[in-house]
Amino acid sequence: MSFFSNPRFISVVIAFLIVILIGLTLRFFADDRSDELRSTNLPVSNTQTLQTSTPLSVQTPQREQLKLLAICSGTEALVDVDTCRMRFEASDNTLSLGERVIFIPSISISADDLEFSINDDSTPIRLQDIDAVVSGLEAGETHSIKIRFVGAPWSNSINFRVSLQPPGAARVYGVCADLICAPEQALVAPLNADKDAYFPLVELVVGLTDPPTQHTWIELRINSDDSFIGCLNCQAAEAAGFSYENRKEFGVTGIFYNWELKNLPSGTYILQARLRNRLYTGDWSAEFSFEVERP
Repeated sequence: MSFFSNPRFISVVIAFLIVILIGLTLRFFADDRSDELRSTNLPVSNTQTLQTSTPLSVQTPQREQLKLLAICSGTEALVDVDTCRMRFEASDNTLSLGERVIFIPSISISADDLEFSINDDSTPIRLQDIDAVVSGLEAGETHSIKIRFVGAPWSNSINFRVSLQPPGAARVYGVCADLICAPEQALVAPLNADKDAYFPLVELVVGLTDPPTQHTWIELRINSDDSFIGCLNCQAAEAAGFSYENRKEFGVTGIFYNWELKNLPSGTYILQARLRNRLYTGDWSAEFSFEVERP
């Protein structure tokens, strides 16, 4: 008997073909639905918008309102709020002409994101310019200052005056000569320098505004020798009637300096600085030590 004439065999084949057909049909619809789902894989908010036909508002994160907590004069990079407030109150709410100003905002912020307004002027001032602007204000009058993120609403205002005050402490952080800088390296003094060669000491001191104003200058001394006092921003000193005759002229450039490296013997030296204005002289800074070597 042939398998094809056997009714039982024919029934099995037909059942097998039906199973295959159902499987192909299910796979076809599953693949087709899968493509549809991939093409409509949207965020939940967009799906809800499509379902309700009601647009949802997108909330943009808002910056916290910037506040100006304290201002004071000083040379330090970091001062806490209470110290700055006490310093400001002790000065009768006055900032010192020619000195740097410390601003303490409620939020940590980079210099590039910060703007100032003086006396409600609509023209914003950047951080790198504010010290000089404050030192250029009229003494004896009350002024105001406020801050903001660039383009954001202004903070609260703080009122202040400006005047010549007993200056704060200067800070020496380096001294250089002939492209060599201490404290990283010893300054190497030339043995047989040509008489026309110049090796001036360049003192690196924190304390004045940048650029310096006509109100305040820096005095310098080496090894506590008060018989030879140098100066930085000497133009302000001269305008106030103070002269430093021991300064040296750098060729015929009109630029002056205080000490010549080739004149210093080998050894350890102590450099100090202090701030001074027409009315007050500050205290000498902490000692800054540097080495001079002969090759």
